[in-house]
Amino acid sequence: MEGRILAVFARELRKKIGVEGAGALERTDWAERLGEFGFEMDCGHSFEQRYGLVLGDADGLKRELARIDDVQVLGNAVFSQCRYITHWAMSPCSREIEWLALALVRLEGISRMQS
Repeated sequence: MEGRILAVFARELRKKIGVEGAGALERTDWAERLGEFGFEMDCGHSFEQRYGLVLGDADGLKRELARIDDVQVLGNAVFSQCRYITHWAMSPCSREIEWLALALVRLEGISRMQS
């Protein structure tokens, strides 16, 4: 996996959701791109198992962000959160978007370190 390309993708997606909110996910090819990077939608199971954090818990992610260091697990969690927002969320997604933005910042950072 090319870390710089993933870092650029994570930054661009974060910027889009920062401006457009959840609607940005309806207007991007995030699922295809995340799949191309080798990430899978696993409902956040690998993230919860590895870090003991629940997908979508923005406060927990803020507290533990510095110890998140596995690109694959975080990428799977990002994929799962995007899928949740676009397919299953039944209400405004402000907390879910906050989690996603934080995760994308970290994904950008740790993928850049792999370059």
